Amino acid sequence: MKARVVIPTAAGERLCYELALHHGGTAGKTLRMVFSTNEEVFERWLFYLLRDLGAHVVSDDPAEVRRVLGLSEDEPGILREADFGEPDVTRHMGVS
Repeated sequence: MKARVVIPTAAGERLCYELALHHGGTAGKTLRMVFSTNEEVFERWLFYLLRDLGAHVVSDDPAEVRRVLGLSEDEPGILREADFGEPDVTRHMGVS
């Protein structure tokens, strides 16, 4: 599964971070937000917070993202990759 969170900035740019799916033993599946130096757990509360700020998740498997986050099937803010396209993903890496 491929997924990324897309966060708009006030300047009109989009910050994009990969979401990695991890298969934990008793914890089940979790999503982690991938940064250049580490990964942090991406949970439902963080999804809601970022969505309230205008962010959304783009995935080739939106249903799986919703399942892992414990969201309903019709929860807004998670888009199919085929419907979204490819943003400029270099912004968060300090590349002009």
